[in-house]
Amino acid sequence: MSSKAKTQAAPVVAEPYKRYRDEGMHIVIGCVHVPFENKRIVEGISKLIKDCGDKIAGFHIIGDFLDMNSLSTHDMNRVPIKGVTLGLEYKRGNEILDMLTEGLPAGVRKTYLYGNHEDRYFRHLNDINNNKYSDALIGPTEGLKLKARGFDVKENWKDDFVQLGNKLQLIHGEFCTQTPARTHLQRYKASVMFAHTHRADAHYDGNMAAFNIGWLGNKEAPAFNYVSRLTKMSWINGFGIVHIDRDGFYHGQIVTAYSNRFFYNGVQY
Repeated sequence: MSSKAKTQAAPVVAEPYKRYRDEGMHIVIGCVHVPFENKRIVEGISKLIKDCGDKIAGFHIIGDFLDMNSLSTHDMNRVPIKGVTLGLEYKRGNEILDMLTEGLPAGVRKTYLYGNHEDRYFRHLNDINNNKYSDALIGPTEGLKLKARGFDVKENWKDDFVQLGNKLQLIHGEFCTQTPARTHLQRYKASVMFAHTHRADAHYDGNMAAFNIGWLGNKEAPAFNYVSRLTKMSWINGFGIVHIDRDGFYHGQIVTAYSNRFFYNGVQY
């Protein structure tokens, strides 16, 4: 045996773990249409958020949280729904936001993306007959106290998006075709999760995917009487869940509800 001392190899030092900023579970909701929401499902999502606790890294609203019924121009000759004022929508909206966010852990990422219904506020102000209201009429950002609640607000419903991980974009949605997920994937040429259509479907193309997550409204509410029965039969209550790993890779999931109930991770809500 050699008398020379053996040289020991330097110990391998593991690279410090670097948490990706979005790593964890993200809840994605859209088209709640307050004050015409499906109360039971919204309450179920609130309970799910509390159950998941510190696993949650983000909470995202992707448009049409409010119906903005009092500012609708769908039918200028319609009789307004009795008692549904913009003030009532903000009041009920704040109550629901309180319920949904009270179970979120501190420091989670929160975003609010406008939809075409929130955009009714801007269209209303731009109408020459309404510009006399000026800044006396407050929009959803102020009415829901979104900045004070810590939400990152994006008000351009057609062009803005929320990036989750490296590959997934959260958008409100725009195209109500027979195959909405496929259409959005073809138009955006990127992986997207969206609402808008009130339907639920998914489409995959290679490494890209589109998730159409449904809606959280009550189709029996009077605000939707203008829609035919056959159309409303295709509307599905649902929401999205996204998991982001340490490398920014995503896994998207649509959670659909039937008879005002949904399952997640083996638990019924």
